[in-house]
Amino acid sequence: MNEWTIAMQARKWMKKNESFLYSWHAYVGSELGLFDEFKEPASIEEVAFRAGYPEDLLESWVQVGVELKHLKEKDNKFRTSQKRCSALMSDYGSPGVAALLKEMMELHLPTLLAYPNIMRSQERSSFDHDEFGGIVAETSALLEHFAIRKIKRKVREQKIETIVDLGCGHGGYLRKLADHFPDIKMIGVDINEKVIESARLQSKDYPNISFEVGDFEEWEPNEGKVDMILLHNIFHYIHPEERSRLLEKINENLKEDGVVSVITPLSGTEHGKAFSSAFNSFFVAHSNLYALPKQSDLDTIFAKGDFDIFDLDPIIKEGSWFTFWLSPKADEKTDVNQEEEREAPVQSVSSN
Repeated sequence: MNEWTIAMQARKWMKKNESFLYSWHAYVGSELGLFDEFKEPASIEEVAFRAGYPEDLLESWVQVGVELKHLKEKDNKFRTSQKRCSALMSDYGSPGVAALLKEMMELHLPTLLAYPNIMRSQERSSFDHDEFGGIVAETSALLEHFAIRKIKRKVREQKIETIVDLGCGHGGYLRKLADHFPDIKMIGVDINEKVIESARLQSKDYPNISFEVGDFEEWEPNEGKVDMILLHNIFHYIHPEERSRLLEKINENLKEDGVVSVITPLSGTEHGKAFSSAFNSFFVAHSNLYALPKQSDLDTIFAKGDFDIFDLDPIIKEGSWFTFWLSPKADEKTDVNQEEEREAPVQSVSSN
């Protein structure tokens, strides 16, 4: 291979990966509040002095922003493009975008960049629930917005009286449900004590919501079986061999006509293959996280837990995120006995 070919190949790869700069620039600006600093036209010197950041580093970030059109320049002053970056500004934006950037840049990319060392050493990383549990809870809650209508409809249809959210995070989903169903008893369970503290604080005005610190794999209700259980974005925390056991335990704590709401990314689907594969790579690089369930394995997994699966629906195709319901299987033995009783001939009783 000649030097010209080598140089052209490198050039193509450089061009192909230019899109990464948009994420990097947005992440830095979001973390440091720089898009807010440049909400009104300002010079680099003014912002560096006001925010206390090194001028040369800020200048480099600004130059990238101008090229990406995140920032506009006029008369040696710079202003944030609201058209492109409003989601990253406190007055206009959504904390969801910042949360997704933070998770990607601080969790996913460092792990994926460590892949060579992980594979060579065969020593996997360990996911720190205490450090990153809060940000993961925040990004998981974003996904639930796409399923809330479906769940509210099921709550009304089945006249649900109790809802338990296993792995509830900050409790945002329960609060959204409580806004519509203030009389339904709701319980949130999460293993992260700091996350639960935040959930309790944010839910102080919701008397029908309570929270418990606990392992969702071991949780049991204090007052009888429940009507609905939310199982959202937790399968990657459970070893594949333990998933059926968790479902068996959930089945024991669910009423016969109860339902389980599941939200999870899946592998092996026709949707979002690149993203779900990368997401899966992040999970399997950790000793305490596990591969995503495959769509082809769902029936087997849930059958072992005595559940029927229905209404499988891709709510975010780009990431291969699905929502579906589980309902306890009917007692086959009881059904067989009832069928035998119906088919048994009626014996006449003769009088002596």
